[in-house]
Amino acid sequence: MAAAYVYMRRRHQNIRRNRLLRDYDNPLDYLDEFDIIRRYRLSRPMIIDLCRRFDNDLHRPTMRSRALPVSLQIMAALRFFATGSFQLVNADVHNISRSSVSRCVRDVTQCLVNVCNQHIIMPTDAASLEIIKRGFYEISDFPNVVGAVDGTHVRIKSPPVDEHIFVNRKNFHSINVQGVCDYNLKFLNIVSQ
Repeated sequence: MAAAYVYMRRRHQNIRRNRLLRDYDNPLDYLDEFDIIRRYRLSRPMIIDLCRRFDNDLHRPTMRSRALPVSLQIMAALRFFATGSFQLVNADVHNISRSSVSRCVRDVTQCLVNVCNQHIIMPTDAASLEIIKRGFYEISDFPNVVGAVDGTHVRIKSPPVDEHIFVNRKNFHSINVQGVCDYNLKFLNIVSQ
């Protein structure tokens, strides 16, 4: 009985399966502006600008099946950043595989890291610092604040090399990320290790 089961299982594994070609729908095509901001935390024009900016880096020519469109890659990563939910949930929302979501998050994050120094700048002149201090004071009557700091651990898959470096105090693999924002929630500094 067990031999028959093993034979049938091996035979089933050797059967060639037809490739499934999915129709990747673009959430920008069917969501209204309110839903886009609620789900992805950025407006439609900002997402389109990211797609245009990162098109060369994220476009994948392939001879196999169809590659994920740049807009879907960016939106999958933005959804992950916005919700912090598991990649499997994000994969179900966008009708793609969990490994595709992982690659999207990795690639879009790398694109953002490559351009972040052009947009994220900690002010050093006295006038800019005074504006930020005044903004925080108007919000919460807290004097002499020049930034709000927070950090998080972004869960990652176990890297093949130097795995022990990425294990955090809660015993899972992560990258430590710290951000500093001003009173308008604009990033002034980001450090990820």
